[in-house]
Amino acid sequence: MTRWEYCILAQAPSGPLLITLTRFTPDGAQTTQHRAESYEDGVYHLWPTIIAGLGRDGWELVAIDAGAWHFKRPLQE
Repeated sequence: MTRWEYCILAQAPSGPLLITLTRFTPDGAQTTQHRAESYEDGVYHLWPTIIAGLGRDGWELVAIDAGAWHFKRPLQE
C-alpha cells in the first residue's frame, strides 16, 4: 500500500506577495515562506519556480481549495 506525504502552497491574501509552503511530517508542520519583490515577480517568476520545483521533487497537485494548492507524493521510506 502506498503511503503519502502532503504539503500546501498558499499565497497571502493581501500586502506584498508572500507564498507559504507547508509540508506535513510526523514531527509536525514545516513552513517555508517565499517573498516576491513585486507583483510581476511573484506571478511570472516566484509562483512558476516553486510549482516547477514541487513537480521535479515528485509532488502531484490533488486539489485547490480556498486559494490553497494541496499536493501529495509517495512517502520516501
